[in-house]
Amino acid sequence: MITVYKKKNIPKGIELVKLNDIYFNKYTVELLDERAVFYISKIDASEYVSKYMIKSRFGGEVLNIDKLSTGCKTLLNIFYNPDIIFDIRECGENALDLIYALPEGNIYCDYPLISFDMTVVRVAEKKEYRIIDEYDELKEWWASEN
Repeated sequence: MITVYKKKNIPKGIELVKLNDIYFNKYTVELLDERAVFYISKIDASEYVSKYMIKSRFGGEVLNIDKLSTGCKTLLNIFYNPDIIFDIRECGENALDLIYALPEGNIYCDYPLISFDMTVVRVAEKKEYRIIDEYDELKEWWASEN
């Protein structure tokens, strides 16, 4: 399940990545394997060719993998680096739906950015965590001072 953080609840010693494109291009791309195929297909409607190449949905042109959308890169960052917190503010709905369905990972945003398909998340509150399984409750938590 995804863990959601607000700025003041990020534990010391856990890295927060706000520049997902750069992080992906520098680190995550090296971790890619066949598990990336599903996410690249679902978010960008592109085909994973190899660690560094995708086949574009626009005419089937083969492109460098750095041409993936920021939402796709963000999801892949979260998936392959579950011990790091990633900012989701640049994600579209298609990426958000899949991010909220990931089995693990950490996300952050300054404001409520929630998939309508979310089922259950863990939220950070001061020094403890709480499970939330309703969209409205998560939205209220984001607006609260916790």
